[in-house]
Amino acid sequence: MKKKLIFGAAAGIVAIILLFCMPFSQIRLASGSLKYVPPLPEAAPDPVEPPVLVDGQYSLSLESSIGILTYYNQSDVRWADYLYGGQDPMKKYGCGPTALAMIVSSFTNQTLLPPDMADWAATNHYWAPRGGTAHNFIPECAAAFGFQATSFQNFTVEGVLDELRSGHILVALMGPGHFTGSGHFIIITDYWTGTQVRIADPANLENTQTPWEVQMLLDELSPFANSGGPVWSITPI
Repeated sequence: MKKKLIFGAAAGIVAIILLFCMPFSQIRLASGSLKYVPPLPEAAPDPVEPPVLVDGQYSLSLESSIGILTYYNQSDVRWADYLYGGQDPMKKYGCGPTALAMIVSSFTNQTLLPPDMADWAATNHYWAPRGGTAHNFIPECAAAFGFQATSFQNFTVEGVLDELRSGHILVALMGPGHFTGSGHFIIITDYWTGTQVRIADPANLENTQTPWEVQMLLDELSPFANSGGPVWSITPI
């Protein structure tokens, strides 16, 4: 009898050990079965975006209300020291030609780099020695390359947003403030969110990658613009 009890106890212990040694996925309970769920694969890493600035050269595409805009910066090493009009370095005086080079290269079948556009501006008498670019360069150059260019006059937040939503981009001449101490051309490219917009600043990559409040831009427009400025609406014909 004692042997039977010992044998029974030993069998019970073995059964308990086997129970705990079984894969948990094989245990069936009264309430159902715990099925084996294979582990999820590790999430794929986010794609590595190429850097925008490499060895002094910029490579960036921006969304705009009329399509993808190729960004140029006037301080790009490929043309920073190119002499606008044979005299003025692009990195200091080339915002106008750089802005229009972006527009023409992005939305026509022609590719004009900033020094190419600077040569065109100088040849056509828009270069102002030690002063940058004449204001009439913006509408007249845009028209020469097949764009409709008109003076924009609705200097309200909603006016700017409506113009962008209607399929236009805006070239703005900025006065002293966040962008310049004197005068500087930028492109207002697209609606962002709320009352903010995207811009393309030919002189500053950080400004280009930052959303801007429309009212702040309006507050810093140049008060000394002529030729329909300080803001021109541009759209392909």
